[in-house]
Parts: sequence; structure tokens; C-alpha cells
Amino acid sequence: MNTHDANEENADDEAPFETCDFRPDDVAEIAQVFKNSIRITASKAYSPEQLAAWAKSADDEETFAAALNEGWVRIAVDEQGIVGFAQIDMPGHIAMLYTAPRAARRGVATLLMDDMLTLGEAMGAHAITADASELAHALFIHFGFVEQGVEVVERHGVSIKRHRMQRLMKRARK
Repeated sequence: MNTHDANEENADDEAPFETCDFRPDDVAEIAQVFKNSIRITASKAYSPEQLAAWAKSADDEETFAAALNEGWVRIAVDEQGIVGFAQIDMPGHIAMLYTAPRAARRGVATLLMDDMLTLGEAMGAHAITADASELAHALFIHFGFVEQGVEVVERHGVSIKRHRMQRLMKRARK
């Protein structure tokens, strides 16, 4: 049985996930979640070259920590450790949202997205934006984001496609 099938079968299991703010000593574990999410989960939609270039962003822990510190980061945890994380920057851009493969399709991304939307509203954002991967695109659509276009970015000399997404906040819709 492959990992995807196992995650599908466990989708109904109640998992004790909770979210909280990240701490500086979480960086190494968050970097591992980032790399595993890309290398394993994203392998369904991207080439090995794209995955390697994308995951390389977390190879230097100090640089990765600096990137995390550019916004507000929430982590999702269970009894085994960190199972996901998300980051929102001012004035309302979701810069990162990643789930550990072992917790895929078990509600972690939904919990983190709820936190990001709450934080965006608290920041006073009129709209929340994101650059979604092929795999995250459906999650953003589910949460009311609208695609604003597709772009190709370069990571370590490799082109990667992503979707520019936007969700107007309730007070901006009036």
C-alpha cells in the first residue's frame, strides 16, 4: 500500500492536532516538515529537479529561520511533534503552508488556514493573497480564494509554476 492510500484510509481518524505560535527552537523541525512535504507530497505534481530546487530553500537553517521571522508563523502539532506550519506576512500574504506527509489529508492544512485567515483579519488586511502550488491550489479554492493568474518562478535555476490567489476579506466585500 502506498502512502497516499494509507492517508486516505486514515482521513476519518480523529487526530489530536492543535495550533500554536512557533518558537525559534522549532526551526529545524519546521525545515524538515518543509523538505518532506515538498519531496514526498509534492512529488505527485512536480519533477525531481523542481522538487530538489524548491526543497533546497531550507538547507541553510539560519537563512530559513530568517525567512520564517519575516511573518507570523503558526505550527500544528500532535503527540509526535510538528505536523505542519503556515506563515502570513503583512499585510496579509500567506507565504508558506506545508503539512507533513504523515499528517496529510487529516485536517492540518484546514486548521492552519483558519489561523492564517484569522490573523489576516486581525492585521486589518482587506484581502489575503498567496502563491499556491499545484497541490495547494484546491485548498485555497475551497477557502474562497480566486485565482488571479499563473506565474513561473525560478528556484535555484529551475522553473516552478504556481497560482497567484486572492481572497477578499468580509469587510472588503461589502
